[in-house]
Amino acid sequence: MASSIAVDASVIVRFLTGDDKIQSAAAADLFRAAQSGKVKLVIPTSTIQETVYVLERLYKLEAVEIAPKLISLLTLPNVQTPDYRWVIEALQFYRAKNSDFGDALLSAFARSEDCAVATFDKGIIKKFPEIAVHTPIEFLAGKTQEWSKGERS
Repeated sequence: MASSIAVDASVIVRFLTGDDKIQSAAAADLFRAAQSGKVKLVIPTSTIQETVYVLERLYKLEAVEIAPKLISLLTLPNVQTPDYRWVIEALQFYRAKNSDFGDALLSAFARSEDCAVATFDKGIIKKFPEIAVHTPIEFLAGKTQEWSKGERS
């Protein structure tokens, strides 16, 4: 059985950007080793979130560029993320809705777990009608039964 390796964001960034000749080549070799079955690469959700942050902030990439690259990476043989189903949905939300990736992760998680989201962030309330989103005040006041998912009064 191939050994498992948890992958850091720096390795993914080097692989996706090719910005450092030596490190990028080593990152590519690691992903090729996974594709050939020599190793199993595990990419935690936190690493994906950090990768998105770095690509946005330091490389000035946008969701329409980042999401497809990460989706392709996560679908390589022997590359896994423990939260695959909702992380892929989060990347799709992130690209399609041009939302903050953290908001997309939270919303995809809530949808996969069939739970509501408590937030004061009006952006989440507007961008994610697929889920029930309410303020903590609404939850505490018991006003959440008045709305179906995504509807606001």
